[in-house]
Amino acid sequence: MVDLSNSWKLVAEALLLYVGLPILFYFDWLPIPKILVLLLVAAYCGYQLWQDSTFGKGILRRTQNEQITRTLLLRSIVVAIILAGLVWFIQPSQLFYLPVHRPILWMVIVVLYPILSALPQEFIFRTYFFHRFDDLMTLKYSTVLVSAMAFSFLHIVYHNWWAVGLSFGAGLLFGLTYLKTESLFWVTVEHAIYGCLVFTLGLGNFFYEHF
Repeated sequence: MVDLSNSWKLVAEALLLYVGLPILFYFDWLPIPKILVLLLVAAYCGYQLWQDSTFGKGILRRTQNEQITRTLLLRSIVVAIILAGLVWFIQPSQLFYLPVHRPILWMVIVVLYPILSALPQEFIFRTYFFHRFDDLMTLKYSTVLVSAMAFSFLHIVYHNWWAVGLSFGAGLLFGLTYLKTESLFWVTVEHAIYGCLVFTLGLGNFFYEHF
């Protein structure tokens, strides 16, 4: 549990991490590689949780639950169909662009994205956010909603509304998964699947700056 007498400090921390840093990158006021800052923020969050005696250290557990596996599988199929339809509707020339035209880059993304992007993002926006700020939320599912909003706002750094909108929808799903499982493993798996689908099907240009 969080000491609510220090709630103003928590609000200030949340504004800095989840609002301030994205704004700095949006206006190019922070000339540092985004991936480096992501990893540094994840390290900061890890340190704070390590110091917190109320935080359980079993977040990486892989709960043996067929229902979770089945839910993620069905969600992934639905998400893949939606994303493929979206690509076909808004930019059909991009459908399977990376695996067909830039297979090396695509393979590098598929291999590294789960570790260097999905994992630290879920640690920051789900594991840390839910533990650190959940007691500040009063309504049911408010932590899921606010974490999704913060996750969506992060994607303003890509300077397009598709990245922001798609990330909000994904953030809601990730939040619901974490609320149900309390497992960084499962929510990272889900994030990695959706992220790889985005880059495979043809929406990666909205989430990557150097295509």
